Amino acid sequence: MESIDDIISNDTNLIIEKFVEVYENSKIYFMFYIFKNASSPLFVWVSDNANLDALNISMKVPMETLPITSELLNGASSSEYTTTLSQRLVLKFKVPTMLSYSISQDIPQLTAFIEKTLFELLSVSIKKVQS
Repeated sequence: MESIDDIISNDTNLIIEKFVEVYENSKIYFMFYIFKNASSPLFVWVSDNANLDALNISMKVPMETLPITSELLNGASSSEYTTTLSQRLVLKFKVPTMLSYSISQDIPQLTAFIEKTLFELLSVSIKKVQS
């Protein structure tokens, strides 16, 4: 029987990128599911623990100036910030985005670090996958 990891690693249309960044004493985990098709949705997971605590989906629709967002999984870390971050990801990368953001600490400097790191890692990963 084939494992999911084997199936995904053999699929040349889907790339999974995983990163661990450290801010002070906190490890922050980033994982992206990126399809080679430039119009395919992104899956982005950012967490300081091993949970899929919250999940939002955002996409641009012609009638609205901002991407619409729906909360698929409401977790303890769900917040207005998660909604606005998922909207900014859609505006930046121009594709529907599923975002799971589960950070237990609400520290402004940590949030700024995570957001800057997220956009940098995702930009590099998308360029690498789609080239």
